[in-house]
This record gives sequence, structure tokens and C-alpha cells, in this order.
Amino acid sequence: MVRVNACIHENLKSDIMMIPAIGHYIVNSGGKRFRPLLCLLAAHLFGYQGDRHIPLSVVVEFIHTASLLHDDVVDSSDQRRGAPSANGVWGNQASVLVGDYLFSRAFQMMVADGDMVMLKLMSDVTNALAEGEVLQLSRTFHLEMTEAECLEVIERKTAVLFKAAAEVGAYAAGQDEKIVAQMAEYGMCLGVAFQLMDDALDYMAETETAGKPVGHDLEEGKITLPLIHAMQGDAELQQRVEDIAERGAYVDDDERDWVRERVAAEQGSEHAMGRARDYAERAKKLLPQHGDTAIRDLLAEMADFSARRPY
Repeated sequence: MVRVNACIHENLKSDIMMIPAIGHYIVNSGGKRFRPLLCLLAAHLFGYQGDRHIPLSVVVEFIHTASLLHDDVVDSSDQRRGAPSANGVWGNQASVLVGDYLFSRAFQMMVADGDMVMLKLMSDVTNALAEGEVLQLSRTFHLEMTEAECLEVIERKTAVLFKAAAEVGAYAAGQDEKIVAQMAEYGMCLGVAFQLMDDALDYMAETETAGKPVGHDLEEGKITLPLIHAMQGDAELQQRVEDIAERGAYVDDDERDWVRERVAAEQGSEHAMGRARDYAERAKKLLPQHGDTAIRDLLAEMADFSARRPY
């Protein structure tokens, strides 16, 4: 990870000072580095001794960071990981454009890697990520959202990058197509668990613990699994959500607290957390039995953490 961080900073260099300023700001803002760590561990699981996985894990992190910069603009978020978001400091225009830079820098790094298979893999992932963002937008205040539709958004918007990280690590380590696909599915399941926990925490965590604003998914029009589950058993909650949607999503603190209390009463977050644990168990079962035992244990721990994390 020390080498990954050095590679990140090396590839943020630009004579346009706003680019490294914003890039370093968001990269240094306390992120878990979950995706590059997953890429490194997937490579080391199979005894990889080379260096190729370092820049490739940075590619995954740059694509993730670019999507965060764009997400905060789309969601009008002014806080990220307990600090002002980049768009809160530099404005929306700078955040979008530096996000574009990080996407293009990631593709420069893939071209330097020189492997068309890798380039196709990551270009497909980036395209799927963009489709997932548009899909989520198209389902803003989609009050008839089913659990299956919710999981589709999660897979295409969030889990796809976890899938890519594990897939890239296994591919860089020279594994055959079957093992690479197996690790990709492990990453997908881990990513779904990770996002389901995010959705659960929005309805149950406090801002200080979560490191970002909580209780705001609803006013952003995101109908997530805790709310879907709660509305099935609470007609009054469903009517209130419909009212919020009709008036353009403004939610004051009292109403936000009321919705969170009703979701808690219907155990919406507990349901989402249970589904997260299901996905974590699926992820662990997908780990190959050959390879470094200690690394496999760490990958299993990552799956468990994704479904039980407090932040």
C-alpha cells in the first residue's frame, strides 16, 4: 500500500495546479483504499511477485475517485468522510473536470500497461459504472422499486469496481479464465455487501461515526433496501415518502428523524444488513482453495468486514 500511495501521487502530477490540489485532497481524505487493497491481495493470493499490480490497482482507485467527484456534484453533497467535499471547497465545475482528468489518466496508465485484455476489461467496467450511475438517476423516487431492482443498481453502480479490483489482481497473477471469473464474482458479492451496509448505515448511523452525512438518501431520491423493506409493512411511511417525492424532495430534520424512526421500527436496516451478510458468505465460498492460506483468510475477513462495518 505504501507503493500504491506513491504511485497515486506520482500520477497526480500536472502543471495545472488545481489538478494535483483536488486530486491529493480527495485521495488523502481518509478513504479505506478498499479497492486497491483488494487488487493487491487478489494478486498475492496466487503468489504474484511482479510490480504490474501496483499501477493497475491505482487505475481502479482513480476510476473510483473520479466517480466520487462526480457523485458529490450530482448529489449536491458538501461533505465527504467527515470533511468538506471537493465540490464544497473548489466548486462543482472544478470537481467535474478533475474527475474527467482522473478518468483519462487511468486510461493513460492502462495504455502504458500495454495489455489489450486489461484495457478491454477496465473500459467495460468504466462503461458499466457510467450506466449504473444513469440507471440510479433514472430510478430517482421510483417508489415501486423492488429488491431485485435495488440490487441491480448496486451491482452496476458500486459492486462493479470491487469486481474489477479482484479480477485485475487475479489476471495480473496469470490465473486461468475460470479462476479470474471466480475472483471477479467474489469481488462483485463483496461489493454488494459493502453497498448494502452503506445503505443500512444511512438509516441508523450518526454522522460522526459514518464520517459523512447520513439520513440523506431519501431526499436525494434514492429508494434503498432499508426503505423498500420498511414501506412494505408501513402504509403511513409509504404515504409520507410519496409526499416527499411530490414536493421535490425537501426534507427537514424532524421529518428525516421521523422516517428514520419508522424504518428502524420496521427493521429496514437489519434486513439490509442480513442481505449484506448473505452476500459476504457467498463471496467467501467463491475464494479458490489453492493459493496462500493467510491471504485467503484476509480476503475472507474483507468480506466479513464489508457486511459488518460500523462506518
